[in-house]
Amino acid sequence: MRLTHRQLEIFRSLMQTLSVTETAAELYSSQPTISRELKALEDSLGFVLFLRDKRRLEVTPRAIALHSIVQRSFVSLDEIGRAADAIRGDRLQRIAVACLPAFAHALMPQTIDRFRALHKDAAIKVHSIEESVLTRELLNKIFDLGVVEGRVPGGLGSLEQRDLGNLLCVMPADHPLSRYKCLEVEQMEGSDFIYYSEEDSYRRQIDALFDTAGVSRNLMVETTTATSIGGMVSQGIGISIVNPLTALAFEGNNLTVRPLAKTIPYSLNIWQPDPVRQSQWSAGFMDALRQTLDDIVERLTARELI
Repeated sequence: MRLTHRQLEIFRSLMQTLSVTETAAELYSSQPTISRELKALEDSLGFVLFLRDKRRLEVTPRAIALHSIVQRSFVSLDEIGRAADAIRGDRLQRIAVACLPAFAHALMPQTIDRFRALHKDAAIKVHSIEESVLTRELLNKIFDLGVVEGRVPGGLGSLEQRDLGNLLCVMPADHPLSRYKCLEVEQMEGSDFIYYSEEDSYRRQIDALFDTAGVSRNLMVETTTATSIGGMVSQGIGISIVNPLTALAFEGNNLTVRPLAKTIPYSLNIWQPDPVRQSQWSAGFMDALRQTLDDIVERLTARELI
């Protein structure tokens, strides 16, 4: 079965007008042509879309089901059309950033605020996705930069590594462990614990830390994002160990932060594509990102969390 865009355009219009006459006028065609195209579409589909009476068309249940699918196709075409209009008018001036959900929550707001102070006309798109998919997506989509924990496969573009201290323990503000300034692994024996999925590289390091010390935890909830861990700890479900960006972002919302005596270093990578693919705003956004990361390191240092 081969359906033409013209047939679907006629079908979409008929679903709105329920009139061959009005659809013919809307599409700058004739009634016989519209009727002929509709008949050809129904023959190709193998079922009736409309019941005919003297004045209006009556929609069948199968037409309603097909319309929901056709609408999605036309939404995509409309988006392409809007993008083409923007390109034609030289209005597609935005920076596209790909990052982990944790960074979208704990890093991007400050960076964007700093960037917008100097570039008020720039539009920004933040694409937030899990690490396992993100590192592949960076090479297949047009992004001006990506912020990831691991390395980007393929060797294209450049990477800038930023060290941000160590992973930190987060806990409800009234948790018994909050009375300690720095936590030994042994002090967390038997604690209700919220943890990452096994695919997470830092989860493996955290597990190794507890296994080496012979300390067991009450593993309550497994989740895939640092952001969700922060929310659960704030709710009082348990304690966890997260990256310093997330720890600072959630601190104060019924959540307190403590460093670990045995540290697990934490760093992120900023990926940039080849210069020809970069937005005109890339350099400015990179400057804002670096300044934001510098501010975070200063806060961590001042708090003796590094």
